[in-house]
Amino acid sequence: MKKYLSLLLLLFTPYSAAGLFVVVSEQSQINVFEVSDIADVYLGRSKVLDSLYINQVIDRKGELRRRFFMSVTQMRESQVNAYWAKLKFSGSMRAPEQVEADSSVFEKLLANPQAIGYTSERPAVNSGIKVVLEIND
Repeated sequence: MKKYLSLLLLLFTPYSAAGLFVVVSEQSQINVFEVSDIADVYLGRSKVLDSLYINQVIDRKGELRRRFFMSVTQMRESQVNAYWAKLKFSGSMRAPEQVEADSSVFEKLLANPQAIGYTSERPAVNSGIKVVLEIND
């Protein structure tokens, strides 16, 4: 009986996914943007946001990457991988650099004000990082 009760509780417990945060250095002049703008940058369609050049796009690995691309581009990770493979094969572009941890994203953004990345945690106040888009998936 306890097994059934536990199963029912799991089924009816509301699912709440944590948000995703598109982040840049506080030194960056990049401000708040729309999801479509971010999708264009992460799919290599644009290197400019509101006339500001983005010279480094930081991607992630694993589940966070899957959630991000599904939320931003409505593409599965396998579709994104195939998309970038095609672009790399044609020699026209290279895929964004992938990093493992939020801390790696923050380090790269602090070193480069023209970079953009995404993270699963909101940066701390006075961390030198600002959020330009919050995605609730």
